[in-house]
Amino acid sequence: MPDRAPTTQTWYDGLLAAMPASLAGGAIAGWLLAIPFAFGIGAGSLLAALFLGISMFVIPPT
Repeated sequence: MPDRAPTTQTWYDGLLAAMPASLAGGAIAGWLLAIPFAFGIGAGSLLAALFLGISMFVIPPT
């Protein structure tokens, strides 16, 4: 196998990881805590939408 150079992480890698993580965190919070499950999913999706907006408008693709 050829040796490959290590890749560097970018802002987009972190944002792409944060979007599903926020949804999963909201689902877990809704499941474990005394809040409605739909509220947990909704809060996680709002956070994911915020990350999407950041990736589109604050740190635009080059």
